[in-house]
Amino acid sequence: MTFIALDDEPLALVLIEKYARDIPEWTLLATFTDATAAAEYLQNNTVDLLLSDINMPDISGLQFVQALPDERPMIIFVTAYKEYAHEGFNLDVVDYLVKPVAPERFKKALQKAADLLELQRKAEAASAPSPTPLDDHIFVFSEYQKVKILLKDVLYLESMGDYVKIFLQSQPKPILTLDRLKNLATRLYVQGFRRIHRSVVVNVAKVEVVQKARVKVGGTWLAVGETYLGELGGENSQLMYS
Repeated sequence: MTFIALDDEPLALVLIEKYARDIPEWTLLATFTDATAAAEYLQNNTVDLLLSDINMPDISGLQFVQALPDERPMIIFVTAYKEYAHEGFNLDVVDYLVKPVAPERFKKALQKAADLLELQRKAEAASAPSPTPLDDHIFVFSEYQKVKILLKDVLYLESMGDYVKIFLQSQPKPILTLDRLKNLATRLYVQGFRRIHRSVVVNVAKVEVVQKARVKVGGTWLAVGETYLGELGGENSQLMYS
């Protein structure tokens, strides 16, 4: 499982890095003192969890989280101000840590996030449709027209808020469609597509390499949530672990 941290105080990020080293289930991918840089990172990468300060100079952590798309990471607020707790929990965050944060409290918060990820994965698996006669294509709306996409041509799908990017083997530019990733993931489950992250669904037949926290699909490395990796590898013996 992966996470990033946002705090305008460098010393707070150093402490998070220290605590993270003692929790092997979680990988800290990056830290940021600037909200703009963190937002840009989230636009181009998928993570399971965001740890964010609240009281920052340019934008509050509350405003930052409110501006994120629906397919956002889980959120844990880390702040010195208890008075923001009620407003923070109204944003459906996983936990609210008050500085100074003890290592045991930090570990408990990340375990809570891990448990929620596991519950989400199980819920998605349970809601997957029963096997039906397989189609070799789907139709999606893109650029004001209905487009036929051959499933064997699909590499992976990535959520972009209310839109989904569909990356194809046959062309460099992805197809952008107004839909939710959850809807497409459910439709494509029986065709061999699996969710490897909150924001990414892959065509398992196109996976080239599986590592601990990422997979390679069509020459592109994609981050993998640990709760999804076990199911992906367990069901598909053709995947190569390295």
